[in-house]
Amino acid sequence: MEQEKFTTNINRISAWMNENDAGAMHDVVLGMLSLPADTDAERERVWAGIRSILGILPNSPIKRGRGSSLPDEVESVIDALSLAHGEAMADAWNSGDNYLLMRKHGKSGGGLFESDEEVRDTYASKMGNDLKRRYREKIWDGTREGLESQSFPVMEDNKE
Repeated sequence: MEQEKFTTNINRISAWMNENDAGAMHDVVLGMLSLPADTDAERERVWAGIRSILGILPNSPIKRGRGSSLPDEVESVIDALSLAHGEAMADAWNSGDNYLLMRKHGKSGGGLFESDEEVRDTYASKMGNDLKRRYREKIWDGTREGLESQSFPVMEDNKE
């Protein structure tokens, strides 16, 4: 792996670690981020280890496909906020009879959710998409602090 790509990946993971909880893997990943990697082969091995460890987390920064166009810091905040929202909704689903009240969107086949993991993933994804839209439309600045000062457009009432 070339140095530039490795540095970009390490910076992205470092930003993610600042905002997200890696649980028991936190210290291990931090240690791996600081490993010396002077050759392409060493960088490839270090990156493979980091991918392997972080790949098991529910809001892993390791994703398939093309990378996000959002800044790493913003993507990290979105990941953390989205997972927290998904987990809160899963907790609500688990409490009382709420599992009978919450249902899937019609485009997802409708019906009731089958597990709290499905609830968590669904609501985390919805929140992530909404936060990305807010950032791209300049409603939100991409920081936790900025959530309190979002500027939603005001719709004019065309009463005549």
